[in-house]
Amino acid sequence: MRRWISLALLLVLLLVTCRAMAGAETLAAQSRSVSLRYKQPLDEAVVEQALQKSPGITFWAEETVSLTAAWHTAGATALYYTGDAWLVWGQPCRVGSVPGPLDTGGCAISTALAWELFGSKEPVGLALEDGQQSYTVRGVFENGDCLALLPRAAGAFTAAELPVDEDTAQDPMGWTSRQLQQAGLPTADWQLYPSLPAGLARLLAWLPVILAAGLLLAALPGWARRWPRWAREGAVFGVLLAAALALPWLLGLWPQWLTPSRWSDFSWWSQTADQLGEYFSAWLKVYPAGRDVAFKTGLLAQWGLAAVQAGLWEALRCSLQPKQKPN
Repeated sequence: MRRWISLALLLVLLLVTCRAMAGAETLAAQSRSVSLRYKQPLDEAVVEQALQKSPGITFWAEETVSLTAAWHTAGATALYYTGDAWLVWGQPCRVGSVPGPLDTGGCAISTALAWELFGSKEPVGLALEDGQQSYTVRGVFENGDCLALLPRAAGAFTAAELPVDEDTAQDPMGWTSRQLQQAGLPTADWQLYPSLPAGLARLLAWLPVILAAGLLLAALPGWARRWPRWAREGAVFGVLLAAALALPWLLGLWPQWLTPSRWSDFSWWSQTADQLGEYFSAWLKVYPAGRDVAFKTGLLAQWGLAAVQAGLWEALRCSLQPKQKPN
């Protein structure tokens, strides 16, 4: 009976882990930029200058608008942007796709808004208006709120997205400061680094696999005692070779800003803790935007899945322990 319970727990843990891995990859896809938020709208001349110096930057602002399609009107939250729409709304569309960077006449809307305006969740190719311009629906993304992703050549933008590259993770704050200086942008009131919580969510999703690999390595010496000498030596050589090959890759993934110059430098630990505190507190202090809700909801879901994984792992460990014989 215990064997069947252990097998069922293992199967459920495997399914939950796969779901957590998929959710972590979704969060990673939404973390392709460093998000800058300003209390006051940026001057149009500053935005134009930044786009000329750093064409990869995307600016956006959130407004409440009234959208019209045919004979239907609905209130919605509009995310007006100029640049790459994927950096503003990094979720895949249920139908179609978000407009391309050069598509100034296309838009993407949520399923809730599509139902309000068109009575359908697949209105790709149909048109809507915001009172100033007409847009053609290119894609529909899953969301229970009325949201619209609309391009705009100029406007009172209050946020900017800096597309990340290979150097961003090594020193996020230093990289962001250099990008701001290059683009001629003022220092943001809030700087959000979505890749940090997304990386933590990915680590939590893979934690059961890492623990299982650790247990297998720990049990390997006990199993190897019954093997022939040549098999034991081959297993040790294989483990050491795999570790040597994986070490450069692991060191390349580890960010430099989390590596102290001296492990005994206690000031570095306090400064790093303060820096991490700033990263996470910025998500609490920033004015909540519609695009942030989806990311935060996904992050909370990952924490919930991690808690379920931990509970299943503990239950599986208890079920696999041998019964103690009564004295």
